Formats: sequence, structure tokens, C-alpha cells
Amino acid sequence: MLQKILHFPITLIWKIENKLIRFLFVGALNTAVGYFLFLFFIWIGLHYSLSLLFSQIIGVLFNYKTTGYIVFENKSNKLLFHFFVVYGFVYLVNVLELYLLGHSGLYEWILSSESLQFILSLPINQDKLSDAIGQAIVILPNSLLVFYLNKKFVFQKKENKKG
Repeated sequence: MLQKILHFPITLIWKIENKLIRFLFVGALNTAVGYFLFLFFIWIGLHYSLSLLFSQIIGVLFNYKTTGYIVFENKSNKLLFHFFVVYGFVYLVNVLELYLLGHSGLYEWILSSESLQFILSLPINQDKLSDAIGQAIVILPNSLLVFYLNKKFVFQKKENKKG
């Protein structure tokens, strides 16, 4: 039943010839899964670096299948190690980004906005809110980095055979 439900949108996405556009559609789903896992882990009290680590470990297998199969038309599990290396590198970049954002004063500036004052009255840990904002800021640039690295270092053989 689930396979039939998923078949139609996958077929529509495959009709998109540009792999970057296809990646963005699949990436939206992968990003939502990863971001909600990240939010879950920070809200249960984990540091942002551990939240990122656990959400990436869980999300990588899901992302590998969706990205490999739908975007790069590759069902092989032989490239999984390379995929993990790409995500490991992006994890390190992401932790550095959150660290730098955390020390930049940007969070304080965003949260000082009058339109966001109601958030400060909510029973939410201020540090966790800042981590969630920071991760939302870096999602798109990190997604583009993941696409580039996957295309060049993980799924390049499939790409070169077609070209």
C-alpha cells in the first residue's frame, strides 16, 4: 500500500531532468526529516552537536535511499560509505556554523525583534531556541553543499556514464 502511495510522486519527480531540481524536491523531504529529528534531540536536552550527530546518523540512511534512488537513479548500497563521508564532512561544517552563529550576536538581534517578543514569554529554553534558529539559517546552504559533494564524490560514476 505505502509503495503504491509513494510511486506516483516519485514518478513525477523522475520526469524532472535537472538533477539539482530533483534533488531540491527530495531534499525538502530529507531536510524536514533531519530538522525535526534535530529539534527533537535539542528539546530533550542534548547539546546541538549531539543533536546534529544523532539526527544525521538516523537521517543518512533515509537520505541515502531517497537521494541515491530518486535523484541519481542508483539503488546500490556500495556507495554508502562515501555518502557517510560526505555527511560527516557536512556535519563538521554545520557544527562550526552553529558555533560561529552562537557567538555572532545574531540570535540576540533576531530575538530582540518586537515581532518575536511573544516567543520569549514561552516556556522554551532560550539556548535551544537559538540552536533551532541557527539550524534553520544554514539548511539551504548546507543542502547545496551536500548536493555538490554527492554529485562529485558519491554518485559521479553514474553521472559520467550518462554524459
